Amino acid sequence: IKPLYLSLGNEVNRWYEAYDTSATNPNGFQHFVSLYQEIYDTLKIISPMMKIFCTFAREIVAEYREADLNVLKMFDPNKLDLLVFTSYPHAVQNINRPTDIPLNYYSRIESIIPNKQFGFSEIAWPSMPAFGGDSAQAEFLIRVVNTLTQNQNMHLHLFGWAWLTDLDNNDYMGLIKRDGTEKLAYTVWKNIASSGKKFFYSNGVKL
Repeated sequence: IKPLYLSLGNEVNRWYEAYDTSATNPNGFQHFVSLYQEIYDTLKIISPMMKIFCTFAREIVAEYREADLNVLKMFDPNKLDLLVFTSYPHAVQNINRPTDIPLNYYSRIESIIPNKQFGFSEIAWPSMPAFGGDSAQAEFLIRVVNTLTQNQNMHLHLFGWAWLTDLDNNDYMGLIKRDGTEKLAYTVWKNIASSGKKFFYSNGVKL
C-alpha cells in the first residue's frame, strides 16, 4: 500500500511516564525506542518517501498535568519525519481558558527537536460553560493556528480536531452538537480550511 504517512504508535510517551527507562525494567521505554528505530529503518527501505513518526501526548490527561517532554531526547531526530502530538490543554490544572495557555506551550517542543514539521493528530477544547463555552472553544482554535504555533515559527503540517460531532449529550468536544447545530468553532474551522491551509479532521472528514 505504501501510505504517505504512518504513525508507529499513539501517545507512546504514556509508556515512558508509566515505566521510565530503568535498565533493569523489562518494560522500560528504551525498548520501544529501539524497536521504533528498527521499524523506521526497515520501512524506509520499502518506501523511502513515506513520512514515519510516532504520536506523543502533550498532556497526561488522567493526572491533570503536562507530559514530560524530555522523552523526545531519547529519539534520533533523523528518524522522526514529523513531530505529531495529541493535545487537550484544558485538562492541565490552572488552564481554564485559552488565554491561560503559555505562549511557549508548543514551541517548547520545537526547542528540543528543532526544524521539524509539526502536527496534531487530535486536539480539542470543550465548549462546556466551565471552560468558557462556545466562544472559548472558537478562541482556542484561533490561538492554536496562530499565536501558539505559526507565530512561534512552527509550521503546522497536520491539524486534526478530535471529532466533528459531540459523542453524546454530555460531550462538548465536537464542533457540532448532537442535534446538528453548528458551534461557533465550526465556523472558525471552515474559515481556516478555506484559507488554503492543509488541515484535516482526524476522523477522515476533509474540508
